[in-house]
Amino acid sequence: MKKTAVFRTLRTVWLVLSVVCLILAVIFLQIMVINKGKKTEDPAFRYVEDVRHRVLLFCSYNSQYYTYANQIEGFHDSLYPNGVEYDVIFMDAKNYRTSEDQSAFYNFFVSRMKNGKEYDGVIVVDDEALQFMCDYGKKIFGDIPIVFIGANNLTLAKKACTRRNITGFYENDYLEETLKLTRKIFPNRTKYVGFFDESAAGKTDGARFTIIMSRLTGYEFETINVTNYTKEQLIEVIKQVPDDAIIIYMTCFSDADGITHTKYEMTNFFKEYSNAPIVRCYEDAVGDGVLGSIGMSFYQQAKNAGETMVKVLDGADISRIHMALKTPSITEFDYNVMARYGITEKMLPEETIIINKPVSFIDVYGAILPSAGLIFLAMIMLLQSVNATVFLGRESNRELLASKEELEKSQKRLIYQAEHDDFLDILNRRTAVEYLRRHAIPDKVFSIIMVDIDNFKDVNETYGHQVADEVLKHLSYELENLAKTRDWMLARYGGDEFLMMLSGERVTEESSTIQEIMKIFRNPISMGDETIIMSCSMGVSLSDGVTTPDQHIINAEIAMYEAKQRGRNKAFLYSDDMKKKVREENKVKAKILDAMDNDGFYMVYQPQINTETKKLCGFEALVRMKAEGMYPGVFIPIAEASGWIARIGRITTELVIKQLAAWRDAGYMLYPVSINYSSNQLSDIGYVEFLKELLEEYNISGQFVEIEVTESLFLEKTEKAESLFAQLKALGIKILMDDFGTGYSSLGYLTYIPVDVVKLDKSLVDAYLVGGKDSFIRDVIQLVHDLDKLMIIEGVEEKWQYEKLREFKADIIQGYYFSKPISPEEAIVFDASDE
Repeated sequence: MKKTAVFRTLRTVWLVLSVVCLILAVIFLQIMVINKGKKTEDPAFRYVEDVRHRVLLFCSYNSQYYTYANQIEGFHDSLYPNGVEYDVIFMDAKNYRTSEDQSAFYNFFVSRMKNGKEYDGVIVVDDEALQFMCDYGKKIFGDIPIVFIGANNLTLAKKACTRRNITGFYENDYLEETLKLTRKIFPNRTKYVGFFDESAAGKTDGARFTIIMSRLTGYEFETINVTNYTKEQLIEVIKQVPDDAIIIYMTCFSDADGITHTKYEMTNFFKEYSNAPIVRCYEDAVGDGVLGSIGMSFYQQAKNAGETMVKVLDGADISRIHMALKTPSITEFDYNVMARYGITEKMLPEETIIINKPVSFIDVYGAILPSAGLIFLAMIMLLQSVNATVFLGRESNRELLASKEELEKSQKRLIYQAEHDDFLDILNRRTAVEYLRRHAIPDKVFSIIMVDIDNFKDVNETYGHQVADEVLKHLSYELENLAKTRDWMLARYGGDEFLMMLSGERVTEESSTIQEIMKIFRNPISMGDETIIMSCSMGVSLSDGVTTPDQHIINAEIAMYEAKQRGRNKAFLYSDDMKKKVREENKVKAKILDAMDNDGFYMVYQPQINTETKKLCGFEALVRMKAEGMYPGVFIPIAEASGWIARIGRITTELVIKQLAAWRDAGYMLYPVSINYSSNQLSDIGYVEFLKELLEEYNISGQFVEIEVTESLFLEKTEKAESLFAQLKALGIKILMDDFGTGYSSLGYLTYIPVDVVKLDKSLVDAYLVGGKDSFIRDVIQLVHDLDKLMIIEGVEEKWQYEKLREFKADIIQGYYFSKPISPEEAIVFDASDE
C-alpha cells in the first residue's frame, strides 16, 4: 500500500512539473516570435488603402532582367505606403532593338495609353526607356512629372533634366572602388580581364574600366566585348583567362547572336569555365560563384525615386529637384569563395555583408534552446508518469500496425515512381515500351506516334530553364487530358519527346486526330509577361499485322526525324522509302568500312601553277573511293558524321607520302603536295607522330608536305590545335589556310596565326573578280603579301581570270583553267605552258 502511494505521489509531482515546464516553454516561444516579428516587419504592412495617385513604371528591359526584382521591391516600399499604385510596361529593348521593334512598340504603347488608365506621373527605368520618353513623352502624356532611374548615359540624363517636368537618378557605378578593393585583397595579381557588352551600361563600364586601368602602372588589363562572340565562342574566350588573373564582371549579357543571357547564365559561364576570381561592380550574383561585389543598391535607388515621385505628387516643384548623381552602395562577399582564395574578413571593409558564412549552433538554435530544454524535461517527466509496461505494449502494437500500413503505401509509391516520369508525372520510356509490347500486337488496329517539340532548345536559351520547364509541363498536361478522354497511352520518351499509342485508329497526316494534337502545341502559351508559341514534329507508324512493337517505335522515330528535315511543324507517316534511305546510308557506311580495311581509297592531284612563270609548283591531293558511285560529296559527310574521318586522314596521308617516294624513285623532280586536314582529326592525337614516322620510313623531307586546314581551326585556339601547329612546324611542314573567305574572313587574325600560305576560295573569285569589284581581290593579295605570306587562288576557270590575277601578282593559280584533279602519272609530267 505504501509503495502504491509513493508511486501515486511521484506521478502527481511529475505531472505538475511537466505542466509547469510546458507553460514556461510556451512563454519563451511567444517572446521569441514577438522579437522575430519586430525584426522582420514588412514595410508593405504600412500600405494605405486610400489610393491617391497612380503612376506608370516604364522599363527598358523585361521582368527577367537581373536588376528588376530589387528595383520593384524599392518601388513597392516607397509608393504603396503613400497611397500610390503603379502599373508596369516593359519595352524589352535588350532583346528587341531594331527600328522596326521600336516602331512596333511605339504603336503598341500609344494604343495602350489611349485605351488604358490615366496616370499622374511616370517613373522611367534605364536608358532606352528614358530616350523613348524624351522623344514621345510630351506627345503621349503632356507635362506630367517624370522621374527616371538607372540612366547610364550621363549626356542623355542631363539633357532630359533640362525639361521642367523631368528629374531623376544617374546610375553611378562603383567600378573604381571595386578595382581598388580588388588590388588590396590580391596584391600579387596584376592581370585584369574586364567583360562588357554593347548595351549603354556595358559600353560605359568598358570605357570606365579602360580609363581606370590605364592610369595604373604595373598592371596588365584586357577588355572582352561579349557582343562580338556567340555563346560557344565566349565560353572558349573565358577558358583562355589565366588562373592568376582577375575577372571583372561588368554589364555583359548580350552576345553576338542577339541573345540576352540572364545573370545566372553569365555567372555560371564564368564559374564553370574559369578558375580566376570573379569580382562584380554591381550588386547581386554573389553567392552563385562570384567572389564579391561593390555595387549601387538597385533597391535604394528605386526607393529614392519612388519617394521623389511621392513628393512631387504631393505638391513639390519637380524643377527644383536636381538629378542625383550618387546612390549608396552595397559590398557583398561569398564566404565559400573567400576561403578558396585565402581572403579573410579583416581584408574587407567593415560594412561588408558576408554571404554563406557558417553560423554556430548557438546562432541558429540559441533562441529556441530554453523552450526545447523545458519541453525535453516535460517529456521526461511525462514518460516517468506513464506506466511503462502498458505504454510500451500499446505503443508496440500501434507501431507494428503503422509500419505495415506505411510499408504497403511505400510499395505502391515505389511501383508508381518506377513506372512514371518524375517531372511530368506521366508514363516513362521503359514502361511505355513494355506497354506497347503487351498491347501493340499484330491482330489489333493502332497508331504509334512519336512527338518532338520543335526548337525547344531555343526556349531554354531565350527564357531560361524555369520557363522551359513550365512550358513542358503545360504541354504534357494538355496531352494527358486529351489522352484520358480518348483512352490513349501517353509517355515521355525523351527530354522533349512524347510517345503515344492510339488503339483502334489508323491516322493519316491530315486526320482530325493529328490536327488535335498539333493544336495543343500551336496554341499560344502565356508565361507571366511572355506569350510563347510552339510547334511539333510528329512521326507515325501504323499497325500492319507484321511489324513488332519495338520496330514500330523505331519507325515512328524515323518518320519524326523526316518531318523535322522537311521543315518541322508537321506530321509524317512512316513508309518503306524512309527505310530505304536509312539502308542506302548504311550501304555507304559499309562501303567506307570496306574501303578503309581493303585499300579502297586512291588519290588524285590537282596541279598548282606559278602565276608569273606558268610553271608547275605543287599539287593538292584529293581523296577518291574505288567503289562505283562513291563520290566525295557522298562518302565524306557520312564519314565525318560517323567519326571515321581521322582514320581516312591517316590513309590519305600515307598514300601521299608513298606517292612522293614513288615519284622520287622514278627520277622525277618533287613538288610540295598539300593534304587536307579536317578539324575532326584533332581527336587523333597521334597524327603528327604517324606523319613523322612515314617521312622517316620513306625518306621524304617535310618541305614536300603541306597541311591544309580551314580558318575555324585557327580561331579555336585550343591547346590541341596550337600543339598540332607547333609539331608540324617542327617537321618543316608548311600550313595552308584553306577556303579563306567562307568563314570569319578577318585579315586581322592573319597577323598572329601560324599560317604560311592563304588559299582564296572560289566563291570570292566568282563574286569579286568582276568589273568594279576586282580591286578588292587585288587589295587582299597585297595585304597577304605585306604579311609575308603566299596567296593561292582556287577555282580559276577562265583565261581572263588567270591574266587578271597575274596582273594582281597572285602567287599560285589552281583550277580547271589549267587542269582538273588528275592521276599521279599525269600530274607529275603536267606542263601548263601550252594552256
